[in-house]
Amino acid sequence: MVRLTVYGGAGEIGGNKILLEDDGRRLLLDFGISYARRGQFFEEYLKPRTAAGLTDLLVTGVLPEVAGIYRRDLLALGGPRMPPGHAEPAVEALLLSHAHLDHAGHLGFLDERIPTYCTPVTHAILLAMTQSRGRDFEMELINFRPRPAFPDTRDVTIPRRFVMVEGEFEASRLACRVLPVDHSILGAAAFLIRTSRGNVLYTGDLRFHGPEGALSEALLEQAHAAGVWLLLAEGTRLDVTDRRTEAEVYGECLAAVQQARGPVIADFAPRDLYRLNTFLQVARETGRWLVILSQDAFLLDRLRGMHPLVPDPAAEPILVLKERKVSGTYSARDYMRWERPIIIWRNARTADDLRPERDRLILALSFWDIQNLVDLGVGEDTLYIRSTSEAYTEEQALDARRLDNWLDLLGVRHRLHSHASGHASQPDLARMVEVLRPEVLVPVHTTTPALWRTVAPGTPVVEPILGEAVVW
Repeated sequence: MVRLTVYGGAGEIGGNKILLEDDGRRLLLDFGISYARRGQFFEEYLKPRTAAGLTDLLVTGVLPEVAGIYRRDLLALGGPRMPPGHAEPAVEALLLSHAHLDHAGHLGFLDERIPTYCTPVTHAILLAMTQSRGRDFEMELINFRPRPAFPDTRDVTIPRRFVMVEGEFEASRLACRVLPVDHSILGAAAFLIRTSRGNVLYTGDLRFHGPEGALSEALLEQAHAAGVWLLLAEGTRLDVTDRRTEAEVYGECLAAVQQARGPVIADFAPRDLYRLNTFLQVARETGRWLVILSQDAFLLDRLRGMHPLVPDPAAEPILVLKERKVSGTYSARDYMRWERPIIIWRNARTADDLRPERDRLILALSFWDIQNLVDLGVGEDTLYIRSTSEAYTEEQALDARRLDNWLDLLGVRHRLHSHASGHASQPDLARMVEVLRPEVLVPVHTTTPALWRTVAPGTPVVEPILGEAVVW
């Protein structure tokens, strides 16, 4: 008997938390943040209380009430609706598709004895994210400080168990295969899991139109050959037919930057090294420097040699913006939180250093870094390129308006939107189902699950209900 319970990702984009059970064997598929649910109760200055453990997250439904999966130290803090702990974890493994926080962001609350299976690149990205951001209750993805923390335990950390996988492996006593896919972050993968009813394919997030689209095509070939009984399919862009490619983004941005007479701002998602490479190539072609932030440099350092698309900053036209930190004086003490010196600090420049060269720069700055533009001296001759998706939520729409306010204030009038999505569009999703021919399709990571019946006619679709098990 196979049971599937979707605790996150049902009727929403992101927040995937899926429990797969097969005759007593239990594993989780991703454990991410539901930003829609979290945004209903929390914001920048209203956060879950660290001292209350999981209480606030459980009461609000941001975390599901599932016994035996959470950290024992957080359970011990008590509070209403706290699920009971177990001598042993109630699940035997977690398969992590990739490092985006809507899939990985709540790993830090799970019992550390539950092994997390992921690709080596995904683990390296998670490590860089946690090391570059310092201590954060909601970002203890690799290791954690047990709570409550007293002065004599503040330096104590407990590691989470990770198993880096390639090819075939076994998890929760089930035969599994990791199948790399193309997405907007390196290291993304789908999982093929052999159950007593047949093979379950969990797509994670994927696309077929990106620089590594061949990986997703290979997934179709291999999964078709193995046979798919149940397809757990993402459908972020199930209602979108546009299939814009990274090559088109490159062409548009290159043409715009060739016409630019001042500095260029490139606003794209953190950790999207595909897009970083696009703007790096534009920088090469136009004789400019690509200026990245210290956390970007830290990520490149951690991924060095792990993937052919990770550039070597020492051999490329890349500079690192040395941002103002605590003292405002660029003192070495301001940058002590890095675990080790970044290999390319010799390429670090302050805003004062960069200002005389402003017309030869492509500044990789997102909305969250926009205040650096005050120091860099941008103005009417500046080109701003937004290379991110449209705002999906009310909060994202507010951020977009704040960004426009900053650009208006600084006099930035030349603006371009050029983006290629990290998710497959409707035609590719329809083709995926046509090739795989699953007996059952369970839609996740989409706000339009019912549309699958039109996109994939003849394929039985079972729409999951949050927290309710489906049994076969």
